[in-house]
Amino acid sequence: MRLKVYMMLTLVVLFVQVLVLNNLSISPLVAPTVYIVLLLMMPIESSQWKMLGIGLILGVVMDLCMGTAGLNTIVTLPIAIARRPLLFALSGMSPMSKEEGIPTIKRLGVRFHRYFIVMVVLHSILFYCVEWLSFDNIGVLMLRILCSTLCSLLLDYIIITLFMKRLSA
Repeated sequence: MRLKVYMMLTLVVLFVQVLVLNNLSISPLVAPTVYIVLLLMMPIESSQWKMLGIGLILGVVMDLCMGTAGLNTIVTLPIAIARRPLLFALSGMSPMSKEEGIPTIKRLGVRFHRYFIVMVVLHSILFYCVEWLSFDNIGVLMLRILCSTLCSLLLDYIIITLFMKRLSA
């Protein structure tokens, strides 16, 4: 059952990212990325290798759809690798615990928000620093990171709210 929900979540997120957000011109400072939610909502017990494979596939698919020549892949791989250690560090769970399931608000409480916000902020910082490739105009870069992160967080929380019950079942 969970596989069907993940497939539906993947299709919705890719549709929103590729067909809506990439073609929406809100401001030069706002370019939300919601595809990262696919990595963050993977089961807790997912191995590092599985996360790395999913991160690679997700990054390549986003690069092909967005025409970004490796930008998404370069940014998604470190997020996929850091996900599990940061999940345990930010949620207070022990890596030795046999915790299974989806990281949800119900399961982690306030710690879920800490995990989710840190991961989205980390993704935004990596994404825009790699995209910018310069610190010449750091004020604009920081403003772009801030605006895009806030917009991404809002949209990610909407997506998570829509799929949380189905993923937890």
